[in-house]
Amino acid sequence: MMKQLSEKLTQFVIDSGAISKESYAVYQYGFQIGLEMLTCSGIAVYLHMIPEFIALTVFFMLLRSFAGGVHLNSFWKCFICSVMVQTSILVFNDLFAFSLRNAWGIIIVSSVLILWISPVQNINRELDNDEKAYGKKMVVKIVIVLFAFAGGCSLIHINGMVSLMAFTVLTVLVSQYVGIVKYKIEKNMRVRK
Repeated sequence: MMKQLSEKLTQFVIDSGAISKESYAVYQYGFQIGLEMLTCSGIAVYLHMIPEFIALTVFFMLLRSFAGGVHLNSFWKCFICSVMVQTSILVFNDLFAFSLRNAWGIIIVSSVLILWISPVQNINRELDNDEKAYGKKMVVKIVIVLFAFAGGCSLIHINGMVSLMAFTVLTVLVSQYVGIVKYKIEKNMRVRK
């Protein structure tokens, strides 16, 4: 239903003359992401976690965009997984927040590992050396901003937000390793064919 809705929205925008037919795939994907964010923000409102959702979404999306990670092969799998992951991070952080010391330990170790293996490719988007260098450079910048944000939160004693950043970078790291395994499996399957 969400994919069909994004397709209808995209076709409506094309029919209105606002975009060209050549831009269909980009806008259709954008509408899918928008519908996903609308769903997740609705859950965040229900959970009374709007500031947490905003921080999670900003850092999670930026890191995943440039660091890479697992990419699922269908819209529905991706949509359900994304909504479940973002909701789980919010709920787990609320129920099992890390202590400040543990949160910082996770942030530091996970960030180093994320930087080390970034960017992770997927079978549908293999990267050349320039793209890899650019991705790694962007991850460095995002991690610096994340450290500054978590540091500011530590200084003003918003320890729950620091814990949330720990859950976020840990989730991105796990996604990267799952993405690496998935990429290798799919690449081996493609070679065998």
